[in-house]
Amino acid sequence: MRFASVIFVGLLALGCGTGSGHGPPQLKGTTVSAPSIGGLAPDTVPVNSVPFYMTVNGTNFFTDAIVVWNGTPLSTTFISSNQLMAFLEATDLQNVGLIRVYVRTGGLNSNTMDFDLTPQ
Repeated sequence: MRFASVIFVGLLALGCGTGSGHGPPQLKGTTVSAPSIGGLAPDTVPVNSVPFYMTVNGTNFFTDAIVVWNGTPLSTTFISSNQLMAFLEATDLQNVGLIRVYVRTGGLNSNTMDFDLTPQ
């Protein structure tokens, strides 16, 4: 019984597994680059448009990536480390103006881009 306790304590000290796999790799001595948005497609629509998927192109996206629309997280689908899809609902498209968009992934925020909701 004592031997099993020693093994258990040793495992706890070392840690188990490699993490959730949802964020960036955590390697000692490495730096994870911040995500960066290169473009939104589309990047403008008329106010009160029908719901649609917006493509976010960039770099350093991980499977935990969330597109943030004017401070509100959107339903986001990870396509690749360079592309995400975010669903915009009718309620997201009600007010004319520039909407601030950024990506949060790996515990870091990307640069911000503007999405233009234009008058009809």
